[in-house]
Amino acid sequence: YEAISRAMYGDDVIVLLPTGAGKSVAYQLTSLLMPGVMIVVSPLVALMNDQLDNLRKVGIDRVLSITGQITNYKERERAYEGFEQAQFLFCYVAPERFQKNDFRQSIKSVSQISPINLVVVDEAHCVSEWGHQFRTAYLTLGNVLREVCQDITGSEPPVLALTGTASRAVLNDVIN
Repeated sequence: YEAISRAMYGDDVIVLLPTGAGKSVAYQLTSLLMPGVMIVVSPLVALMNDQLDNLRKVGIDRVLSITGQITNYKERERAYEGFEQAQFLFCYVAPERFQKNDFRQSIKSVSQISPINLVVVDEAHCVSEWGHQFRTAYLTLGNVLREVCQDITGSEPPVLALTGTASRAVLNDVIN
């Protein structure tokens, strides 16, 4: 409840909960209670696919993942176009997607017609534990999110970072 209410008030939130304790429900419910589009940053395509499958099972089908698995140019173009027109409530992407100019432009386009209501960093321990050596896209993620996710008034969406496995040192890295 605390994570949901803080995010709905526009505060950035870090959540440390064990597996199965409701991290996904916290961000999904928060986003459904707010107008706009949510972006979920996830480190693995398999995790994205699992989340999309689970959402579709409960009748939430306005979900999208933009990954390298979309190899067909026309299919990728349709995905970007649908995202830009706010046809999807949830969009799952890897952190590297934010380094691509076409995706950054798509975020700017959608934010002109619909707010980005929440940005979720799932498996947030990756920011510290892997970011410096393995997933360098995590190193600039905070700055990029603040830059490209602003709405037409200049407001930035809250960031909700979630993890089930993070030490205090890792959480301090995520905060900073």
